[in-house]
Amino acid sequence: MIRILLVDDQKVIRQGLKALLESETDFQIVGLAENGKIGIELAEQLQPDVALVDMHMPVMDGVAATENIRQRCPNTKVLLLSSADDDKCIADALSAGAMGYLLKDASSEEVANAIRSVHMGYTQLSPGLLEKVMNRNPSPAEVAQTTSDLTYLERELLRLLKEPHSLDLATINAFIALVVSPNDVKRLVPHLRQKLQRQPDHVLAYFILGTLVYEHQHQAKVALTCWRKGFKQALDQKLSLETLLLFCQSIALINADEAFSRIRQVLARQEPHTPAKLLGATAERVFGPESECAQFLAVTWQINQLNTLLDEHYPLKSKLDDVNTGFATLGKNQQVYSL
Repeated sequence: MIRILLVDDQKVIRQGLKALLESETDFQIVGLAENGKIGIELAEQLQPDVALVDMHMPVMDGVAATENIRQRCPNTKVLLLSSADDDKCIADALSAGAMGYLLKDASSEEVANAIRSVHMGYTQLSPGLLEKVMNRNPSPAEVAQTTSDLTYLERELLRLLKEPHSLDLATINAFIALVVSPNDVKRLVPHLRQKLQRQPDHVLAYFILGTLVYEHQHQAKVALTCWRKGFKQALDQKLSLETLLLFCQSIALINADEAFSRIRQVLARQEPHTPAKLLGATAERVFGPESECAQFLAVTWQINQLNTLLDEHYPLKSKLDDVNTGFATLGKNQQVYSL
């Protein structure tokens, strides 16, 4: 039995493929996903044999989804389904690790046979696509970005962008320290923008892009936009405290008031009983022990804790007041003293 995950942003296509493929006795549809991000999550959870992935989707396209699924689920084969037959799309898909590329006008029999082929380890392309790939002439920009022509910095950046999205302070600082010239930035920025076009929720790409354009190109507005988007994604993805505070630290370089507001958002997401020592240690590591941001976080967390304590004890206080009032009333008639 071949276990299949379907990833397509159009519900009609998802349901149609499900109905068609379930008629095959050797297929089992184990999951449906409406975009690449959800597809990755389901692939990790379900570990399907084959993922049938749409090329063009919101949130994350098929190429980025393929790359992530192949990294996280090495035993899952990916077959891309697309309405586009241009050579660049096909080449990008195969470079990302797809085992096949089918056009959406393929018959149900062709799709079923392609799934069986990639499951066995064979590459499968729609008729006529192999010639397109073989006769392809890369653009000058693509030629300039071939692995042999990449600088050490570019290779390091591409390696970082394949890692999990959470930011590690030491790793980020080590990479940023390697960027020493405007030419370095000019070579790195296109990679970051391309990554965000394919994967608009990539937190690390937002952080590095914002840092580079701020420190080396002095584009404060662009940097702030990058950090805002990255911070929102980090919140939505429930990433680490250190990741969130790194964005707050960066935003503080341009707008201190906004940074303090973001810190409040971070603290609002923490569990009420999170140790103050843990928060303080992380804040000092990110901001520095004497920074206003670290002090602001410590004071704000203490205020939050006091408010939580008051909220927890308010019902008890109300009950004690009622008991006290009852004893006082009783005491008027039976000489019982109030508490």
